[in-house]
Amino acid sequence: IPLTELGSGANNIKEIRMIPIEESDIQSSILSASHPHSGSGLDALTDSFWFNANEVELMLDQSAKAHPAISVYKPCIMATIKDWYNGYYIGRFRGKYNPWSVSSFIETLCSILSQTPPPQSLEQMQLITQSAARAFWVTTGTTGLIEAQIDKYRSQFVGLAKRLLSDYECFKAADRTPMHRRAVPVLLVATRLNLINYDSEQFSEPGLLTLCLYAGYLTRRESTSVCIPNHEVYQVWLQLFARAVMGTEMADNSVNYMRGALLQELLRGQTNLLSTLAISSHGVLSNHNSYKEKDYANHVANTLMAVSRFGMLTHPDQKSVSLSHIVPIREGHTGVGRCDYAMRLFGSDNQPNRFGVIIEFKLIENHRREDSKYHGDLAEEGLQQISDKNYESFLLGCLERMDVGMAIGNNVVHTKCQLFRRDSVDSPWYPVDSL
Repeated sequence: IPLTELGSGANNIKEIRMIPIEESDIQSSILSASHPHSGSGLDALTDSFWFNANEVELMLDQSAKAHPAISVYKPCIMATIKDWYNGYYIGRFRGKYNPWSVSSFIETLCSILSQTPPPQSLEQMQLITQSAARAFWVTTGTTGLIEAQIDKYRSQFVGLAKRLLSDYECFKAADRTPMHRRAVPVLLVATRLNLINYDSEQFSEPGLLTLCLYAGYLTRRESTSVCIPNHEVYQVWLQLFARAVMGTEMADNSVNYMRGALLQELLRGQTNLLSTLAISSHGVLSNHNSYKEKDYANHVANTLMAVSRFGMLTHPDQKSVSLSHIVPIREGHTGVGRCDYAMRLFGSDNQPNRFGVIIEFKLIENHRREDSKYHGDLAEEGLQQISDKNYESFLLGCLERMDVGMAIGNNVVHTKCQLFRRDSVDSPWYPVDSL
């Protein structure tokens, strides 16, 4: 296989037989999918693929000869490398490191240390280490085959990506908080459907999972489930999910917004950016004429989930994106007598779960897309419904809130909002202009 002529590991899949000829070999093939040799009794061989922890430490020891700070702060550096580039399960070996990414990280770290004064504290070294960590491996090629699957099966991919992202986030949170809720594992069952037929019009989740497994975008957690291996690959899935929800241009622009851009605007009682994001997803939707209120509501919910992972709903004073404090309480429940969407965020005082946002959606019919007064009336109706039906009761523990009535349709959106505050969880709400 002329690998040098192909774009990336994912694109090589079209040239490689993923499923063995014999039916009896299917299970062993799937279990060993991280490398073709690992399911045939060659476990000793598979340990030669990718790096283990001892090899990474050896590389750091060699680098420390030129940069002594690496030796002084080695545990800190190893923790970053493990978070970003570890987690692969190859054959019977767990905890393998991506060699290209580890090597690139150490090279970048040494370059930064060569250009800056030696760090005088652990905090300074952590900042340097964090600046050196990035997604190196994905820049070596493209995700063309995966993106082709997104284009053909957008809604199915969005659902699958949400499960994988949530599983990774819950798994990482469980490392910090053992009692944290765990997501449902993403299962990979060995079947003939694991071979993608690129001419087929039928979506194959096992096929896409196997493609991502062979390409290194997933790894095995157990014999029947797969997962995102580390923070580097997590960043790739974030971008793929955002592109599927919002389209490539808006997804790429989202990473350039300042930390907390959307949250700050909401706290000021403004919804311009929220409206822009709500309508951004329309570029990837099809057959608008048959869309119902709940369809637009689900797309907006997915868009908010995507941008929250880029930090747009994180308080600007937070050092990292704290997804555990961006809590969608309800989503996708339009037309069932409950609020359409609600979430808890950091409040103006930088405390988690203090600021609640409730959105009530109203559908703009296609034949009234040009009627701006009608749009405003619908948005006002949604805002009033939140008050009339006491939807704020969903915001347990919140001391600040924003009610949003959103009229939405085919490439058109109109919002009206109101901010509220209360002095304690038992006190009544009163309207305010900003928080």
